[in-house]
Amino acid sequence: MIIRVNLSRKLSGFAKFAERILLAWIFLGLQAARAATFEIADPAEFSKIIDTNAVLTTNATINTWLEGPVWVPSGGGYLVFCDQNNNRLKKLVPPATVTDFLLPPANTLFNGTMLDARERFITAEAGSAGLKISMVTNGVVIPLVTNCNGLKFYSPNDVAVKSDGTIWFTDPGYNSGIGAPPQPGFQGGYYVYQFNPANGNSTCTPVITNGLIRPNGLCFSPDETKLYVADSDTGRHRIQVYSVSASNTLTGGAVFANVTNGVPDGIRCDVEGRVWSSGGDALYIFAAGDGHLIGKIKFLRVVNLCWGGPQYKTLYMVGQPVVTSIPVLVAGMPSMKKLQSSFNGNQLKLTWPAPSTGFALQETDQLNPPFTWTTSSLAVTTTNEENVVNVAPTNAAKFFRLRLN
Repeated sequence: MIIRVNLSRKLSGFAKFAERILLAWIFLGLQAARAATFEIADPAEFSKIIDTNAVLTTNATINTWLEGPVWVPSGGGYLVFCDQNNNRLKKLVPPATVTDFLLPPANTLFNGTMLDARERFITAEAGSAGLKISMVTNGVVIPLVTNCNGLKFYSPNDVAVKSDGTIWFTDPGYNSGIGAPPQPGFQGGYYVYQFNPANGNSTCTPVITNGLIRPNGLCFSPDETKLYVADSDTGRHRIQVYSVSASNTLTGGAVFANVTNGVPDGIRCDVEGRVWSSGGDALYIFAAGDGHLIGKIKFLRVVNLCWGGPQYKTLYMVGQPVVTSIPVLVAGMPSMKKLQSSFNGNQLKLTWPAPSTGFALQETDQLNPPFTWTTSSLAVTTTNEENVVNVAPTNAAKFFRLRLN
C-alpha cells in the first residue's frame, strides 16, 4: 500500500558396494536439490516470476499428509507446517532441520495457518477435538472462535487475515468425521466466515453461504479488494473471486480460474496479484485480473504453499510426502503491509502493527519514473502494539510505503 501525502494540502565385492554407496549419495543429492520441471503457458509472464534454471530443494520428507505452511520471520526465520497424520505442528529451520513445534491433544488436526498483522500465529483446528480457530502463543493454544450464532463448525480448514484485524476462514467439513450438513447443533452448510478476534464468537458472521460446495483455501489480493476462495469439491476444481467492500461485505463469486488436475486446496497471492494454487500434479500460477494460466511448477502433489525467506522470495510447497522450496523472482504476501494514516491538525500520523520483522518505512517525493524509495529517517515509536510515525507539515509532496528491507 502506498500513501501519498502533500501536507500543504493535507499528504537440496567392495567395488560394487562402493558403487552402490556412491549411487545412493548421487540419488540423495538429486532428491535434495534438482532442476525443477515447468509447464509454461504464458512465456512472457512466466519469465517475470520464475528463473527456469532455479533449483528445487527437498527440505523434508515425512511420509504423511502435510498441510498449512506459514513462514515465521522472528528468530532468523523458520517454517511451520501441519503433519496431519501424526496430529502435530512441525518446525523447519532451512534448509532441512525439522523438529516438533506443537503436540496438541488427539484429534485436533491443525490445518491452515497464518500470521496476523502483529505476527501472531493463527490456525484452524479441523479435527473433532478442535472445530475452532485458535492463536498459538509460546506453545499455548488460545481459542479465538468456537461457534457462530451458537452453532458449531464442521471442520475449519484455512484462514486469511485482513489488515483491519478481521480473520476469515473456510469450513469444508473434511477432517472431523461429522456427517454432511445439516446436523443438529451445527451450521446449516459448509460456509466461509469472518470474525473479529477481539470479541470472537459474538462477531462471527457467515459471509458466503451459497455458490461454493467445499470452500477450502482462501486469500486476499494485495490491496484487499478481492477475496479468492478455492472450491475443492471434486466436481468443480475451481477458484472463485469476490469483491470486498470497505465494510467487509462481499459481492460477486465468479469463476476466476480452474485447476485441471486434482483440486485447488491452498492458495496465495504474490505482491503483484497473481494467484498461486496447489493442484494434483503441480503448483499452478494464474494471472491477476483475467485468471489465465501462466504456468506450473511440476512436482508431485502440492497441497498447500506459502512464501518465506528474508525477502519472501522463496516458495515453500507441502503435500505428500515432502516439503519443497524454490527461489522465485517475485515476492509473495505478506512482504508488504498496510499503513494507516490520520491527521492531527496538519500533522500526519502513520501507524502499523508491531512487531513487523524486517519491514521499514520508505518514502519518495514522486511516483513518476525514474524515482527511488529510500528508508525514511523519521523517528518510529512503539506504543500499545503499534508503530507510530509523526510527519511534520511540509509544502513538498511525500509518498510513504511499508516494505521489507
